[in-house]
Amino acid sequence: MFNELGGSSGKGLDPEKISSVAVDTLKKVKAGFEALFTLVRFGRLVYFFAILAAAILLSGVLVSTVKKGTYQIRQMIITGTMRAKLDPGMWPRLSSDIVTWPKAQTFFFTKDAEGGDEADNSIEVRFNDGSLCDVSGTMRIILPASEQEALDLTTRFGYVDYKDLEKKLMLPVVRNALRLTANLMSARESYSEQRADFVFWAWDQVQNGLYETEEETRKVVDPVSGQEVTKTFKIIKQDDQGNYVNQRNPLRGLGIQLANFEVKLFDYTEKVRAQISTQQTAMMAVATARAKAQQAEQEALMAEAEGKANVAREKYEEEQKKVRAIVQAQQRLDVAELDRTRAVIQAKQRLDVAKLDRAAARETKQQEILIGQGEAERKRLILKADGALKQKLEAYVQAQQLWANAYANRRVPTLVMGGNGAGDTDKATTEFSQMMQLLVAGQMGLDLSVPKGATRAEK
Repeated sequence: MFNELGGSSGKGLDPEKISSVAVDTLKKVKAGFEALFTLVRFGRLVYFFAILAAAILLSGVLVSTVKKGTYQIRQMIITGTMRAKLDPGMWPRLSSDIVTWPKAQTFFFTKDAEGGDEADNSIEVRFNDGSLCDVSGTMRIILPASEQEALDLTTRFGYVDYKDLEKKLMLPVVRNALRLTANLMSARESYSEQRADFVFWAWDQVQNGLYETEEETRKVVDPVSGQEVTKTFKIIKQDDQGNYVNQRNPLRGLGIQLANFEVKLFDYTEKVRAQISTQQTAMMAVATARAKAQQAEQEALMAEAEGKANVAREKYEEEQKKVRAIVQAQQRLDVAELDRTRAVIQAKQRLDVAKLDRAAARETKQQEILIGQGEAERKRLILKADGALKQKLEAYVQAQQLWANAYANRRVPTLVMGGNGAGDTDKATTEFSQMMQLLVAGQMGLDLSVPKGATRAEK
């Protein structure tokens, strides 16, 4: 290193080389520290990822997630305490045992692989005629909605999980209901007229418990031979109100609800299908023959009925004619009676009107007489009071106007010769006027003189 700095025996150190070596040394130290820091950071990152990996590995042990459509039952390892979580979300697992249940599930008892199982899960039943059949269907199972009922399925009734419940409870319930229902009818009846009864009775027993049954012997008509035979039947027991009597329901108190029960397929054996086909053919032939016989009988009855109907129709028509004639005669009689009644009423009305007219005439006559008497008495009193002065004056004035007008329009000569003076004409006029006044007044009995002793004001 001394040589690198430019030093030798007999010579001093080179300053430039000293500076260059110092810079290189500092760079190496910095690179060393950077490498050290890089190792530290990498170690922290590795530590973080190690913790994250451990958390991921332990998450299944520490917490559990309840998915939608399910619920979980947790049992603590040490204490054995059990709890149920019905709502979706995470909750502490704490290394406990957790079982997941569905909130609702479809139960398949089918022959095909519809339920996800390749095995044949159909249920074999035997009818009361000994025929066998595999019945396939589905049913919806709704698990409890409360925490206590969900826990009771495990703690009280001992079902470990849903598969255990389906195998130990639901399958026996459905199987017993189907088999007892099949025992209430024949294969042919389940194929035809009692197919709806089969589904209804089976569903009723699944929900409410198996039926109580009893045997009954009665005579029936064989559908093929048409002969009356005696048979023993198993029937459903009924109470006093006519309701079916059920045994204890194994689903009672579990909080389980059932829905959408469906019987999809009746898979009869080949022998049973052939037997049903033969029975159906024979029954159809019997039904056809019976129908033809009934048709012939019906036609005869119809012919007889038609003859009777024709006789009755003719009799009815004659009766109707008679009734119509009677009705028409009665109508004419009623019309004549109405006309007579109307004429009597009209005559009476005219008589009443005449009587009223006479009475009115009498009243009018009496009224006019009274009016005339009153008017005469009024005029008499007026004449007695003033001697009919008003009327006389009016007549006097009119008479004066008449002769005055006539005198004024008289013809006189244009030229008058002689005379006793200028006042002769006026005097003659005056005298004539006075004469006419006196004449008219005398004729009318008017006294134009002024009584003696009257004052000027009275004049």
